[in-house]
Amino acid sequence: MCQRLVQNTLFVGNGFSRAIFQGVPSWSSLFGNVDNSIRDIQNYTYLYEIFRLELGQKGLDEGQIKEKFVKKIRMFSDQLSRNVDHTLNKFGDLLRTHNINNIITTNYDNGIEHILQNACGYHKETPEKLVPEKIYSIRTYKSFYNETANHRIKLWKIHGDLDRVKSITLGFDQYCGVLSKLEDYVKGSYYSTHGEPSPKCETPMLKKCKNPDLFDHISWAELFFNTNVYIVGFGMDFSEIDIWWLLNKRARIKLEVSEIQNSIIYLYNKDYESKASKPELFAVLDAFGIIYKPISADPSYLNNIFNNMT
Repeated sequence: MCQRLVQNTLFVGNGFSRAIFQGVPSWSSLFGNVDNSIRDIQNYTYLYEIFRLELGQKGLDEGQIKEKFVKKIRMFSDQLSRNVDHTLNKFGDLLRTHNINNIITTNYDNGIEHILQNACGYHKETPEKLVPEKIYSIRTYKSFYNETANHRIKLWKIHGDLDRVKSITLGFDQYCGVLSKLEDYVKGSYYSTHGEPSPKCETPMLKKCKNPDLFDHISWAELFFNTNVYIVGFGMDFSEIDIWWLLNKRARIKLEVSEIQNSIIYLYNKDYESKASKPELFAVLDAFGIIYKPISADPSYLNNIFNNMT
């Protein structure tokens, strides 16, 4: 039986960065000039595939295309490092107050790292015996520690990291690869083929939930089963198949392990979303047992987020 835990996890998407930082680039600006025929396409996975085909016809391979993409994101990240808003120092206090030891993000940029290190008194440390994955990000994280507060944060950049260009998750091929690895982890058949040591996960998630002592803390996927996960600034688009697959798997496991005590809470921007505007989304949230609460991305954005945490 999964025991009730008080730890919380913060899950942030690009909307978080857009509310906190100035000048966050749009997907269309990252990919290049948007042709009128595809201007209305909002799904960045489809946008990437279109530009991938166009640039592929010009002789660029996947690696070269990702390098062009990453170069633009690095320019934004470098700007952040030079202009950190030190009023964000309360971010670290809020993390500690709300017992948040893990941050999950789909963002590739280094915005969160900059806040932790340059505004909140954390320093980056090298986790022992961790060999980063090259292409996927199932078990790879960055660790940040604040000695004064004796507080450690694990940052899980689940869709890739600027420091590992090959890990930047774009397009259907890599998304399907992520989903396959994620499924292996939940089933208990995950292993890493790159580097030493090669961590293995041989215990299915179902068994872990029945006996919390079996959680191995190898992957961010476990956090969806043993911590309260607050999702912020993430559009919950149905194309995010890895996240939706994991949420669906959790709902299925709860049918067999009704004692699972953690919650998934979606803090949506009430200025852009509602049950009326997105009835399908909220119907699925209800079906999957996901709690949702409205917040506003006004100047009190951080407080709005943390005030909705238990």
